[in-house]
Amino acid sequence: MANFYLNVDGRRTYVTDVGVGPTIVLLHGAAVGVDSTLTWFRTIRELSQQFRLVAFDQIGFGRTDMPLDGVYKNRLERTYHAESVLRELGVTAACLVGHSEGAFVAARLAITTPGIARSLVIVTSGRTAPYLGGSNDDEWIAACEQVYNDPNRLDSEASFVSSDPHLSRWPDHRYERLLRENFQRSVKSQQIEMFRAMPEAEVDYRKYRELQETYIFPYLSQINVPSLLVWAGEDPTVPVSRGVALSELMPDADLQVINDSGHYVMHDQAAAFHDLLRVFAGEDR
Repeated sequence: MANFYLNVDGRRTYVTDVGVGPTIVLLHGAAVGVDSTLTWFRTIRELSQQFRLVAFDQIGFGRTDMPLDGVYKNRLERTYHAESVLRELGVTAACLVGHSEGAFVAARLAITTPGIARSLVIVTSGRTAPYLGGSNDDEWIAACEQVYNDPNRLDSEASFVSSDPHLSRWPDHRYERLLRENFQRSVKSQQIEMFRAMPEAEVDYRKYRELQETYIFPYLSQINVPSLLVWAGEDPTVPVSRGVALSELMPDADLQVINDSGHYVMHDQAAAFHDLLRVFAGEDR
């Protein structure tokens, strides 16, 4: 198998399923233009000789169906969808790897679905990392609002590409080509309009902590599988201090910081990221 569509709970879902070996599930984040291919194409290329790699576009992203009601689907609904996808594919005892908001989905799967996680990898995720408290959060919240909430960012393909966190650091022709394709797909699917209509709780970074405190933090102690936290050393939207704060809630997890990398650490420092994942996913068998 390689790339195909799977009907999951009435939604046509785009799936990549390649390689043979221990299973790694790759879960992308949530922003306009993000999907499994853009996030994980290097990981799939690098690791498919040693592992079975499963990646899919979540509800409202990439080639997977948009929500029928045109309403942004929150992380809990995307978690239910992910669970159904993995059940359809017969995935059990997998290394769950979540980047950014995808780590919320990965952590919830590890918490709520016994047997699905052999191990857990959280990659530079502001949606699972604790807030620092008071004015300590001002700088990273301002960075998030500048990168993700700038209304001008979605006005054109040119402004969208020029504001991308990875391309602002490194030239990357394949990534840029995919990003441009994804922007055009987002226009045609009306994903951009869906994001513009998101509820305030989804775009207000100070309110988001309520979701974490309800669905993540009380249950971290129940995650009893090997866990790895991979943090970008230079991501202003999710500073290392938040990765350290998360590691304090997961004392058995190993925190690894990859320097000279921004939010898309799997692209900014591909060799270092894939070396870490290759060793971790191989050792946890």
